[in-house]
Amino acid sequence: MSAIVGFDHLGFLALSFLLHIYEAQQDPENVSGEDEEPDDENDSITLHELSTSYPKERQLAKFLDSIAETFSREKSIPRAGGQRHIRRRGNATGKGARQVSASGLVMANQQPTVYIAKNEGTDEEDKKEDKKLADTLTTWIRAIASTGKRPAIDKDKVWTELLSYYKQRLDVYAAQIESFSVAEITAAFVEGSNGVARAWELHSLSVEYKIDKSTEVLRRMVSIAYELRYEPNPATLSPRSRKGRNSICFLGRLRSAYETFKETAIQLQKSFAKLSIVCLQALDSMRFTRREVEERIQILARKEGKPQLKKKEIRKALGEKPEIRTHCHAEIQLLLHLESYTSPEEHPFPYLGCSKKTCWLCHQFLSRYKSKKTDKGNFYQTRGSHRKVYPLWHIRQPADPRMQFYLSTTLQDIQDLMNAKLPIVSHIQRPAQAESSANVTVAGGALKRRALAKQRMMESSRESKSSKDEMTILDDFVCSKECFRIPANGETPHFLSIDFYRSPQNYMGHEPPTWCIPDFSAYWSNFNFERVYRVFKLNKQEPGELNGEYVLYWCCNDGLQPNRCLMSLLGIESLRIDEYFWYGDVFITRFHEDDKTFEFSCEDVPRAFSGCKELLTNLIWSYWKSKEPKNAILEWQYLEAKQEKHNADKQIILGRMSRNEREILKQMPWMLEYLAITACDDDALVDASIRESKDHPGMAEVSVVHRKTAMEQRGWKGFSSNDL
Repeated sequence: MSAIVGFDHLGFLALSFLLHIYEAQQDPENVSGEDEEPDDENDSITLHELSTSYPKERQLAKFLDSIAETFSREKSIPRAGGQRHIRRRGNATGKGARQVSASGLVMANQQPTVYIAKNEGTDEEDKKEDKKLADTLTTWIRAIASTGKRPAIDKDKVWTELLSYYKQRLDVYAAQIESFSVAEITAAFVEGSNGVARAWELHSLSVEYKIDKSTEVLRRMVSIAYELRYEPNPATLSPRSRKGRNSICFLGRLRSAYETFKETAIQLQKSFAKLSIVCLQALDSMRFTRREVEERIQILARKEGKPQLKKKEIRKALGEKPEIRTHCHAEIQLLLHLESYTSPEEHPFPYLGCSKKTCWLCHQFLSRYKSKKTDKGNFYQTRGSHRKVYPLWHIRQPADPRMQFYLSTTLQDIQDLMNAKLPIVSHIQRPAQAESSANVTVAGGALKRRALAKQRMMESSRESKSSKDEMTILDDFVCSKECFRIPANGETPHFLSIDFYRSPQNYMGHEPPTWCIPDFSAYWSNFNFERVYRVFKLNKQEPGELNGEYVLYWCCNDGLQPNRCLMSLLGIESLRIDEYFWYGDVFITRFHEDDKTFEFSCEDVPRAFSGCKELLTNLIWSYWKSKEPKNAILEWQYLEAKQEKHNADKQIILGRMSRNEREILKQMPWMLEYLAITACDDDALVDASIRESKDHPGMAEVSVVHRKTAMEQRGWKGFSSNDL
């Protein structure tokens, strides 16, 4: 994937840095929401669920969050006095920020696949560990779903493997608990309750674990922390006790995920017996020089009337490295994969599990992006946003042109929003919002539900002006060639010269765009483009010059008289009122199309053709017997109706576009045609593929998938005679 074509990524990066410097924490009213240095010091314990009342969907959302949390195996903590992205405690390699994970689910034929992405991917060692765990969980969950039996945790090897995989993060939480006093830890629970005694035991174990790092002690600590997650809160909590309780909740989160995996496998047995878990390859980062980013930030600051930023402020925002690297966040990686690489038969679940709440840029993007699968904005929901602006963020361009358009317009919408925010912000320090979730509430596990319904901003209210196609004017003149004319008035067929032209953009006929178009206006007048044709090929003829490819043209408008020459040839004196025939003068042209390059060339019809009355009679008879005049006209009427619908779809889509979408459309004028085919409300082309035929080697097999029409969705099969 490459950068989005025509989009100023450097300008977007500088603008997001400027907003980060002036107002990194966005206010909740303007949220429509991990990045290089996510801060999870102030972790939340509230889950934002999928806005649905269906228990199975809520369970799936919880399952996806638990998967993401589990694969986020390492945690980053800054040393006292050190910058988060430079010095870390408990994670010497600095992997924690890269380990922020997201998960998405796709269902195809009752076979679910869970995809997992990480902010910056993983190194080779981590890839092996992630794949190993993904394979283990796949086998384990399938076994539970198939048997309907929950394994006992004390005998379950998968639980032991999870503890080993997650150990670095568990060690961090254990150290946090040990750093509090016994009084601070026990004060986090209701006096006299069982929670106080269990909290005292947990603290004692944390002191023991600090010395011997025993796996058995850690196992007991996690189990106790899991039990304490659901103990009620006291009436008041000191800041230290609240922080200690949060650390306990996070220590028990792995056990909560383990139980969620089992419960989901039991609830969704039929489909989860075929579950697969797949880890995605991270997308490449984008690189900018420090100097170009600094210069653009200062230019934008002056443009917005802000005082020149001090070097210290810019250094704090950019860090010390000479190169600035941006990354595609895990949630966006998943969206790009689900939108780009899933087939029409695969249906993505409209919730993305996250190991943390989404950042402000990701949340803005998810709430504005129009899903290719549904043509709706805000399709993919998450557990919520911590509303912090993390600038080292970008999106790579997918191969699908429709996605390119929607990505460009969404990014432009976000850029406009940031531009609108900058003039009204100052150095405001809003309270930091929690980025992570312990996945419980302090009241005992009652989950808050809130719909994340957001409106697409700046929607244009202007109605599109309907326009009629202008009368087709043929494009550049190509050549004049000898053609064979069969007059409608019964005169003798003869040769004449016809001019050929390039096919114009607004051409109303139905010849392929590579063909040269013959001009019959001198004979068909205003019906020049109400034409139908049939291609025929002559082989093994005498003389040999007759061999080649020909086109039989006639007019399909019965405003012209039926062709008397052909009626005489067929022995027909008159036509029934319901019969279709060849109308107007009929023409035969000759062409050649290269098999490899598809280059089209016009040729003269050989003079010897005038002596082939028997050949012409057999050709017309075969067409008449197979009802080609009727078939061709019905086909023409169908194509005209399709074109009329296509033009209407273009106007509807144009009318729905926001100002930004219309502006980007000017850079991609062909996109409106593409959207009218793939994003229309009725009978949209969902997918098309070309592959070699298994049954006929050497031949191509073309398959297309259309969205059901409105009538098909309603099960309407037309009128019967009884309805009339």
